Amino acid sequence: MPGITRKRVGELQRGILRILLDYPEGLPAKEVLQRLEQVAPPTEFEKAHYPKRPDIRRFEKMARFSTIGPVKAGWLVKSKGRWYITEEGKKAYHQIQDPAEFASEATRLYYEWRATKPSATSELEEELPEVASTIETATDAASTVEEAEETAWTEIEQYVKGMNPYDLQNLVAALLRAMGYYVYWNAPPGPDKGIDLLAHNDPLAGC
Repeated sequence: MPGITRKRVGELQRGILRILLDYPEGLPAKEVLQRLEQVAPPTEFEKAHYPKRPDIRRFEKMARFSTIGPVKAGWLVKSKGRWYITEEGKKAYHQIQDPAEFASEATRLYYEWRATKPSATSELEEELPEVASTIETATDAASTVEEAEETAWTEIEQYVKGMNPYDLQNLVAALLRAMGYYVYWNAPPGPDKGIDLLAHNDPLAGC
């Protein structure tokens, strides 16, 4: 069975960072993976689906797997369904041009991180060809959680964007109260259709 080489891992890693270089505000993970298909086109092996999971293509799973090293190296940040490149990631991208060397350095930094976390479960292995044969089971749980989080944040964002402005105002007021703020003015709907809230962390401030 074809495997995934260290060079190929580096190509995927560098491809992801290359995309994010143009988006300092980050991008949704799914959009990064869609763009990656143009930056680092999938091989025939990666285009195929897993035999035991015919609904899952190898390319996206392997791309997600390749991000483990850059995340632990501090080159890539994942937050609320979005991926961001860090300043260290920008430096690494420009300084290490060779994909195999890039992957090797990410792996080295991963093991440095892991050495400080003795109880951490292994996410990478020394031999990448062996990883390729076990990637389906080794990363399935973590990938599922990550994808579920991304979907949840996307749905929350879409829901908030579609809310009635006054419903959003009431939601923000409720959130502020839950955070310990005192909301002493929550404007009722008016002819100007303005959205107004007055809140303070001091209960006497609005008196």
